[in-house]
Amino acid sequence: MTRKSDSVTRTPPPGVANAGDADLIRRAQGGDSDAFGQLVVKYQDLVYNVVYRMLGNAADAADIAQEAFVKGWRALGSFEGRAQFGTWIYRIAINCCISDRRGAKRRKATSLNSSGGGDDGEEGGGRLDVADESPEPGERVVESENVRLVQDAIGSLEHEFRTMIVLRDLEGRPYEEIAEVLDVPVGTVRSRLHRARQALKDALKGKVL
Repeated sequence: MTRKSDSVTRTPPPGVANAGDADLIRRAQGGDSDAFGQLVVKYQDLVYNVVYRMLGNAADAADIAQEAFVKGWRALGSFEGRAQFGTWIYRIAINCCISDRRGAKRRKATSLNSSGGGDDGEEGGGRLDVADESPEPGERVVESENVRLVQDAIGSLEHEFRTMIVLRDLEGRPYEEIAEVLDVPVGTVRSRLHRARQALKDALKGKVL
């Protein structure tokens, strides 16, 4: 998988732009790695973006996104087409993030919109950009600290709450789509999101400047 830039760009939902997927999946299930490679190219931005927002680190995101596609290739025989391929691989990617956070816990969330590299100028939907105008130096310091505090707070949430914040508030995914990705009822998504937002509010209490 090609290493992506550190900035996160807006990508379509998993079920969008799926023309031709059925044929590619059929060929890939028959052992055609080139066909699966076309699916990787088609969905790598989608997968990388959500992983990057879940982990907050570009290098780790590239590794976990690649792991998600490897697992997808190995599990492709079990794909029955009841969900869109994009939704299916999206779910695998999120599960890889959860497993990585549980098993390693070696990172502290650093940044959800940059990681040492330069911003390529593309707009990222749901990114934690604080302001478009150029603030005064003192204001920039406060804003930068607030962004860091919010990022750290999101990174401290339980995995199910962090997933809700990332999918709904950062990526802007519809409730129905989140429910399909996580294989839970829409009502569960709404209640879990409410609790996630409350947990984030509690984590930020008295910290944001």
